[in-house]
Amino acid sequence: MPNQFADTHILLLDDHPLILSGVKGLIEQGGARVTTAKTLAEAMEKLAEHSFDLTLLDINLGTDHGLDLLEKGCTPKLGRVMLFSGISEQELICRGYALGATGFVSKNTEPEDLCQALAQLLALPAGQTGTWVWCPEHKALRDSNEHFPKDTLLTPKEREVFLLMREGMADKQIADALQLSIHTIRVHIRAIKRKRGHNRRFEQLA
Repeated sequence: MPNQFADTHILLLDDHPLILSGVKGLIEQGGARVTTAKTLAEAMEKLAEHSFDLTLLDINLGTDHGLDLLEKGCTPKLGRVMLFSGISEQELICRGYALGATGFVSKNTEPEDLCQALAQLLALPAGQTGTWVWCPEHKALRDSNEHFPKDTLLTPKEREVFLLMREGMADKQIADALQLSIHTIRVHIRAIKRKRGHNRRFEQLA
């Protein structure tokens, strides 16, 4: 739809030239200003110059990992973050949510559906995160934000641990997945229990 992205500045980060060119052209047809980057280093350079309304972030960037950009503390300048990947692994999506991403869209999505996904993401209320997924096999993640009421004040890492707990992972599995010590994981779990007011592990997962 013409001008559906008018006055919107979007950062598109993808290492595949054809996808980068095709998606850029598609979004520009909607009236957006699009800045592109192929690597994390390029993205950091763009972020030093601009702030964006929305970032379409490829998870797998060859030798780089898209989620590393979120770990660098750039989220305020990225605007809303839509994870964009052919890899639809739930663990990666959950990790992205924990780091501040707002949604996920599969690269298999039709062009018109991609535009609709971006439009809906831009229309979400301020502060709403981790609630929107445009990928049929992950509809269960649509409402993941309900597990993080605003008054719980979980840190990004605590949210990441909590999501893996909900997947049924044991402490050691979570430690391995996040490349942290089991002691650190248990510190996070104690903090989650304290903030959420539960004393038993299974109550955390309700």
